[in-house]
Amino acid sequence: MNSKQALVIGENAFCGLRNSIISALNQINWEIDTVDLPPLKPWYLGSLAFRIPQLSLLYREQLIKTINSLPKHFNYKFVLVVKGPFINSRVIKIIRQKTSAPVICWNPDSPFDQAMSNRGAGMNRVIGLYDAYITWADDVAEQISRYNQNVGVIPFAWDPQIHNYSSGKGIARDRIVFVGTGTDIRIKLFSRLAHLNPLIFGNNWPKISGIEILPAVYGKEMSSIIAEAKWTLNILNIQNRRSHNMRTFEIPGIGGNQVTLSTNDHTKYLGEDSRTILYSSELDLEDILLSDPTKLRPRQLNILLDHTYVDRVKRLVEFLRVDD
Repeated sequence: MNSKQALVIGENAFCGLRNSIISALNQINWEIDTVDLPPLKPWYLGSLAFRIPQLSLLYREQLIKTINSLPKHFNYKFVLVVKGPFINSRVIKIIRQKTSAPVICWNPDSPFDQAMSNRGAGMNRVIGLYDAYITWADDVAEQISRYNQNVGVIPFAWDPQIHNYSSGKGIARDRIVFVGTGTDIRIKLFSRLAHLNPLIFGNNWPKISGIEILPAVYGKEMSSIIAEAKWTLNILNIQNRRSHNMRTFEIPGIGGNQVTLSTNDHTKYLGEDSRTILYSSELDLEDILLSDPTKLRPRQLNILLDHTYVDRVKRLVEFLRVDD
């Protein structure tokens, strides 16, 4: 029997973090069981459940039913909860009773963020109940440490099985592109860049004159768009503006030309990347977007060698001290 066994609980989202973590753990010979978070259907009730505790009870009871249906398992080295909406003290207690294993949260968002999707559904109430808490950034870790001293920082990464070069169909050729959800900070910035006729793929965007907005894209479709774009903008949300985000590594992994905010993390991780250009002000940004990326030297082939999710889960196992 494989002694390296763990349980992962999270949303089974297409191209989501949970699946990248599971794949990476499998690659280093961990045997993983999974529990899917209940689907947030109908969507309008799912959205309200992040705001109204009484509605979240419906989804929480579905999750508890699934966990209770599992046989007792005392071989897990750890239980990893990815983000963890609708998980409260009762759920954590049941998980521990079922597994006798430490319960860890790996949250790709800040539970202190303004967005209800990041701080709602009880996520900011149970920080201190986990045996350890994983985040991606030092500033978020500092906040979390006020509630849970056992906090680890593991940056985002690149999943080469999902984000790799894929030839495009001409949709984004020679265009300035952004792939992501519309938020206040992004909407305001793009309203000022509309004269450059950028192309946006994502949800929650209002109509902006001069900007073409298309539905969200994922996986190979996203890869093909970023690979053929002139520039791909990576606009950091408030929770990421002192660090980095998932696109930080995904865009170079796809082979795209990235333009993003200058941060210590971006300098540390991609300062040597010839095709990631950092800006400090909007004046810098516009000058960069008007420039020709074909004049840049080719990207180093090993620039992401130490920035895959295999590297990240190795760090997780080391942090938890659970490797044989």
